[in-house]
Amino acid sequence: MKVQQNVITSQDTLYDLFYRLHRPLQWIICLLHLNELPLRHLFAKLDGTTTGPNTYSGAIGKLLDDCEKRSVVVFEKIEGMLPNILNVKDLSSDQRYLYDITSAVISGKCSSDLSNRSPGKMSHARWLTKANRILRLYVSTEIPTNELKQLATFAVKSN
Repeated sequence: MKVQQNVITSQDTLYDLFYRLHRPLQWIICLLHLNELPLRHLFAKLDGTTTGPNTYSGAIGKLLDDCEKRSVVVFEKIEGMLPNILNVKDLSSDQRYLYDITSAVISGKCSSDLSNRSPGKMSHARWLTKANRILRLYVSTEIPTNELKQLATFAVKSN
């Protein structure tokens, strides 16, 4: 039996289990990490690494901390689709914000009510509020950089 090296390495517990069971194994990752890791890696590639528990080294990351204080401007909409949610009241406040700000970016219009809401507390550990803040920064930037456009597009399309 051959072990796929891109899935299981000789240092993993799964590797040992694979050989003891003599059958293929499938590794299912936590869905929370499935959402978090791609955004984290894309952000690090486009804007640089973190410099502390809530701070970034790049230009975009530095703007995320107080993005909700910036005025909403006329911005270019990003093509995307949102899932139908039967009862948005079942969403947490951060999830609801992401749903609403994504809808605004897709439509190209951000209401004053939405612009006055908080995107959530800044934290490296919370990908949801990072996506919220990326989109809030996007709707507040008249001429976004290519990197900010890529991050906003990723946030819209991965919902």
